[in-house]
Amino acid sequence: MGLRQERMADQIRDVLAINFQGGMLSDPRLASVTITAVKLTADLQLATVYFRTYDENDGVQAKRGLESATGRLRKQIGQAIDLRRVPELRFMYDKSLENAARIETLLGKIAEEEKAEHESSN
Repeated sequence: MGLRQERMADQIRDVLAINFQGGMLSDPRLASVTITAVKLTADLQLATVYFRTYDENDGVQAKRGLESATGRLRKQIGQAIDLRRVPELRFMYDKSLENAARIETLLGKIAEEEKAEHESSN
């Protein structure tokens, strides 16, 4: 991502985060949502918004809530940031923590196998 894309993505993330922290959204499906990142396309027309919930089982409901609040969120972005055109919003559950835990588990297994192999060769 270019510098302009990154700056715009950070601004959009901040505006969205304020909406969730300030209790400006009354949808109960969004009560545990945290915005983790925003990625913009090169033409600034599409923003992929990554989010997490306290309970990963709430992810599907939260995504539905976010999709139903898209119009209001885009309006908030348009009012807060001077943009020619407010990007479309696409929501994705952020699985980075689960992926990191899986990688840690795999690395631990590899280390155990290497240790067992080393001990058996001695």
